[in-house]
Formats: sequence, structure tokens, C-alpha cells
Amino acid sequence: MELAAYLNNAAEGWPKAPGVVEAVGRTMESFPEAAGRSAGDPEDLVEATRRAIADWLQVEPNCIVFAGSATLALNLAIHGLSPESFRHVVTTVTEHNSVLRPLHQAVARCAGRLTVVGLNCEGTLELAAWQRALEQRPTLVVINHVSNVTGQINPIGQLLPQARAVGARTLVDASQSVGYLELRPGEWGVDLMAFGGQKGLHGPPGIGVLYVAPGVELQPLYSGGTGVHSELLRQPDPMPLRLEAGTCNSPALAGLRAALRWCQESGVEFAARAQEMADRLERGLRSIPRVRLMGTQGPRLGVISFCLEGWEPAEAAWVLRQSFGIVCRAGLHCAPWMHRALGTAERGTVRFSVSGFTTEQEVECALGAVRRMAQ
Repeated sequence: MELAAYLNNAAEGWPKAPGVVEAVGRTMESFPEAAGRSAGDPEDLVEATRRAIADWLQVEPNCIVFAGSATLALNLAIHGLSPESFRHVVTTVTEHNSVLRPLHQAVARCAGRLTVVGLNCEGTLELAAWQRALEQRPTLVVINHVSNVTGQINPIGQLLPQARAVGARTLVDASQSVGYLELRPGEWGVDLMAFGGQKGLHGPPGIGVLYVAPGVELQPLYSGGTGVHSELLRQPDPMPLRLEAGTCNSPALAGLRAALRWCQESGVEFAARAQEMADRLERGLRSIPRVRLMGTQGPRLGVISFCLEGWEPAEAAWVLRQSFGIVCRAGLHCAPWMHRALGTAERGTVRFSVSGFTTEQEVECALGAVRRMAQ
């Protein structure tokens, strides 16, 4: 079945932003310039991309670390913290396994304690439970900016200063919010923040970004060649070399830089268009009998999960792709705690996720398909 609608942007944004494919292609076709090995070269691809990300986030370039994905960036953050950081960790049910798994590993390794904040009856974070958790003076707070299951927006601009006020380190997973919401780690007092290039930025896969606030020291997760300070038998201490080693993914960096340039030019209109399509899709799904939408009554982005009576989510997603040409996702979406909170932990949900490239025709095609299946 030919593609009729791409509604899996929460997994990977598609199509890619204008200029991304060309930038990746040019880098692949050009002879290798040993990017990242030319200290002080203003035209070096790694450093130019680092400066671009830093300017966009309004932080210093040496706070930006590149990794192979958002998952790897989150692992750099979690496993790089001191054992004392895991004495008492507060997190939420909205987290993705790229946070949950390394966090559980670190808490167990350090014999720490984990407090999980759940949802209220409206599907948003239970703020009273959040406050009770902070009263116990946690050492680390880890929070998802936007849920990849429901699109729920957690109010981190409000919550993170509260965490910092009780002395906690803070880590934000911005994988779903990047490209759609303004990210200001310096203003929020964030210690660590991670995201990837392939979702809301519509850049290439294989590139992740970790912001490390000044004064936050992480132990390297891996070590190796850096091209400078080669006489040392340990990883160099200065940031960001402290956390970066090996040959960089030059094509992905070039694509990320192109995606960021496009985002700075068109991001506001793109995000507004995505919200318009999400609202249209949500209204349409609510009008279909036998469809049960999951999630929040509060602010959300363009990620919508639902169950269709009489259909297993995996079966429904397969039929949507094979019979109607609609690409979506089914299952637990690597967020098991969120599905427990929603009551869908056994089989998960069908997930539609839009972007600013989603068209009205794609939305109507998806709604028509679900209507037919609901009959």
C-alpha cells in the first residue's frame, strides 16, 4: 500500500527539514576533513555546529556535548553523575525507557531510593505529590518535558526552580519538545538536558545533544581518541572533550546544522501548523464512536494515543498501514509507567503523531480509516 499519511513523527520526524538531505549528501561526497580534530578552526564542522546549538539555546558552546543519540546523551548524563546524586531520585510516570533503564541501573548500583510522581484525574502530573517528594529534599530530579505517549507538556519552567530550591540536580529529557517548544536551560536552572536531532528538528538520526551546565562535573562514560592532548593516557578534563571521544558522525552533524538553520527560520510557523493539525486530528477522533483517547486535559503537543474497541492496538496499526497506507505506531512506546498510569499497560495504544509537515489531507485520511475500522 502506498503511503497516504505519515503519523509517526514522535519516533522520527519525516520528511526531513529542507536542506538536511543535501547537507548530509555533500558531507558524504566530500573527502574527510577530520572534523573535530582541528582545534581553534572556526570552520570546523563540529565546532561550528556546537556554536550554532549553543547560540540557539543561549548557552556557552563548551556546555554542548554531542553523542550518537538522545539515548546515549541521557546515559552520559545519568551514568556520569556521582553516586551521591542517586541517594534520593524523584522522577515521573511520563518517562521513556531511555531514562528509566539507566536510572534504575544507577539507583540500584548506588543503593539509592526512587520516588515516582504519578498523574491526577485530569491526566497531568499530580503536583501535590510532586511537592511532597520535594519536601524530602531529593538529590536528583529527572523529568520529561513532553510525553511521547500523550503529548502531555510538563510545566518544567515551574517545576525545575522548585527542585533547584531544595538542592536537587536536574535532568530534562527534551526529546519530544525540541523543535516545538522553546528550550532555555539557562533560564530554567537546568543542570542537564538531552535531545536528538531526528524528531522535532527533522534532522538526521544518529546525533544527540547533551547540555551540561557550568559547574556540573560528569565522569566520562567512554574514552578514546580526541585529536588533541593525545599525550595523555586518560580522557582530557576540559569540556566538552571530557565526554566526547572517537570519530564524530560528520554527516549527521551537517544535517543537524542544516535542520537547526531551518528551525530558526521557520520554527514558529512550523510548530503552530503542527498544533493546528493535532487539534484537528484530536477533534476528529473524539467524534468517532468506539474510539477512546488517552491522556491529558491540559496542554499537549501533537502526540495522540487511542484505543479502538474491538481491535488490538498492534493489529489496528498493521491494518492502518497495510490497508490504508497510514504509518503510525502501536504498543507501549517504550514508556511502561505511563501506560500503567493510563490503564493500557497490557497491550498499549495506537499512536498518531503529527508535525508541521502534516497536511489536512493526511489528517482526513487517517480519520476516514479509523471511522471505517470502527464500523
